[in-house]
Amino acid sequence: MRRKIRRVGWIVPLVAAATIGAAELHAADPADPNWPCQQRKVPAISAGQIWAGPPLDSVGNSWRDDPAISHLASRLAARRTEMEEAKRLIAEFADSAGAAKNEKLTALAAGVLSIINSDRASVIAGIESYAQRQEALASKIERQTAELQELSADDSEASRSKLADLQEIQTWDTRIFQERQQSLTYICEVPVELERRAFALGREIGRHLDP
Repeated sequence: MRRKIRRVGWIVPLVAAATIGAAELHAADPADPNWPCQQRKVPAISAGQIWAGPPLDSVGNSWRDDPAISHLASRLAARRTEMEEAKRLIAEFADSAGAAKNEKLTALAAGVLSIINSDRASVIAGIESYAQRQEALASKIERQTAELQELSADDSEASRSKLADLQEIQTWDTRIFQERQQSLTYICEVPVELERRAFALGREIGRHLDP
């Protein structure tokens, strides 16, 4: 009996870790139970969230037709561009825009929002795919746990051999699951960071509009 207790004792922490991790996959948005992040899922940033100037709908995709605006919008939207640098670029653009400054700044805001929304959509799709892989791994761990418990109740040599092999697989799978779950915490911050960036850039561009 003592030998059996030693053989099953290691299962408990693994089951707990996997169960807690699997629950965290669906801990966030009631509107989308498959969304794994604590942050609420916002599929797209609306113009009203970041912009108080002329309607961006009137611009459409015309910002793409102006190489200077298109290039600057891409540069501003990129997270590698520091915000202080972005502010300098916006100020320089506004100073050189001439009589059409408000129209150009509005087009720039539309371009920035479009690019950031596209980037966010890709990130969100990646998070959802990541979560699906985690869900599949969690299900695998649950199945293996049930099998391990069955094997632990059988003291035959064949069961002991299979138990040792499956224990190694289960330990590895659980470790991978936990490491991925930790990474997911950081990945989930990216859409929020992009939303904040869009707001900051929209506010900064709008600051240069003529009344």
